[in-house]
Amino acid sequence: MKGFLRSVAVLLAVALAASGAGCARPAEKKPEVQQPAQPQPVQPPKIKDSIVIALQGEPTTLDPQFPDDGNMRTVTENVFEGLLEMDGRTLKPKPCLADSYRALDDTTWEFKIRSGVKFQNGEPLTADDIVFSVNRIIDPAFKSQIAGNFRTITGARKIDESTVHVLTNGPDPVLPVRITGLKIVNKKHVEASGDAVGTKPIGTGPYRVTGWSRGVNITVEAFDDYWGTKPTIRRATYRFIEEGSTRLSALKANEIDLAVNMLPEYVKDVPKVESVEGLEFPFVRLNQFKGVMKNKLLRQAANYAIDKEALATSLYGGYAVVAQGQLFKPGYVGFNPSLKPYPYDPAKAKDLIQQAGYKGEKVQLVAERGRWLKDGELAEAVSMMLRDVGFNVELKYYDWSGWLKILFDRNLAPDMILSFHSNDMFDADRTFSSLVHSKGPMSSYGDSLDQAIDSARNEMDPAKRQRMYEEIGRAIYDDPAFIFLLNLKDIYGLSKDLDWKPRQDEKRLLLEMRIVQ
Repeated sequence: MKGFLRSVAVLLAVALAASGAGCARPAEKKPEVQQPAQPQPVQPPKIKDSIVIALQGEPTTLDPQFPDDGNMRTVTENVFEGLLEMDGRTLKPKPCLADSYRALDDTTWEFKIRSGVKFQNGEPLTADDIVFSVNRIIDPAFKSQIAGNFRTITGARKIDESTVHVLTNGPDPVLPVRITGLKIVNKKHVEASGDAVGTKPIGTGPYRVTGWSRGVNITVEAFDDYWGTKPTIRRATYRFIEEGSTRLSALKANEIDLAVNMLPEYVKDVPKVESVEGLEFPFVRLNQFKGVMKNKLLRQAANYAIDKEALATSLYGGYAVVAQGQLFKPGYVGFNPSLKPYPYDPAKAKDLIQQAGYKGEKVQLVAERGRWLKDGELAEAVSMMLRDVGFNVELKYYDWSGWLKILFDRNLAPDMILSFHSNDMFDADRTFSSLVHSKGPMSSYGDSLDQAIDSARNEMDPAKRQRMYEEIGRAIYDDPAFIFLLNLKDIYGLSKDLDWKPRQDEKRLLLEMRIVQ
């Protein structure tokens, strides 16, 4: 009984506890306090400091003293410098690695070397580098393709650590202009590197080469120890895009910032276009010393056979003008204002062919495709016009290296070869010495004008020198060295981010470009 009562008591106590708990007032909730939002760190806008440039082809080498290669120069003009450089506005020489210069006599020019200049391997620029660079480029054993530009130079010698004398074979009124094209290399690097100097270049310029992926691109970066104006563009990549349509697509997709040699028909689709009166004169070099075209009448007939106005308007869409019977334009030293274009006269061409006794012998026209604006199409058009008047033309295309080999080997010179000539010296000697003088690296002309070219080169009287060049120009016109074709305008496609005004001398300097943020 007592156990039963104890159990009942326990049950009652539990019931009362449960009842009390059920009637208790619920605890009040504290109001939630809203914490202020924490400010997020502001990310500064990313500043673009690199660009991509599309070239029409891959450089053959990056040794600036060897090839006549415009693709290479687009890169190396930013990596190497000369004693003097061309002013982009006045197109006159001005100091660069030399801070002063003067002519001591008819055959000696003195250059004072700028102090504090370093090569991109950290070594200081010395007088020994200058002497080595001058003597290297004129050495016949080196076989530089641009040696003809420096034909008057016989050597250089060191006077002291800051003074170099450049020696000539006679008076040379345009020596300062020549020197702008002679790039200075590092003596120790060249001697130690051998052939590698063309793939791992070392200069004093504002940019250094940091990579070359064959067939793909070349990269350059700003050289922090550059002595001059510091670059704002820190990095540039040069992509090799042969096809104009591909360059256009890359521009529209914002994959590249600058494309050279855009086609006239693409202008309307390019984000931004810049055009300037160009240096390039497409022409056909005629073989005057051997083969079918040795006949003067046939070379004249070839000039009458070409409808140059049609080429300028139809093929180049107005971005070209007819050459004035020479590879110069007004403003060049040696331009002959009395020369006019050979008129398009197929009947005259046929008559001259008949007079020459031409029997339909094969005439080989050599060309390449992709290096210059519409070069392949131009070769096709010229060959068709020549066939229309009776020439038995065989058109043969070579790749770039094969074409260069033929251009610079006089023994391999075909009857005709399509080429493009740019004279960044703006002086007739550049053209006549390279393309007409029988010892010129790109000449297939005889020696009849050699003495006149040599004499004009050394004439210090500007008026007399001009008359001499006009006479040479007339002789080349009457006894043609070339089929004179056109002078092209340069057309560049730009991204909206790039601000740049092209120069008449075709230098594409990264220092002159700006990125619009």
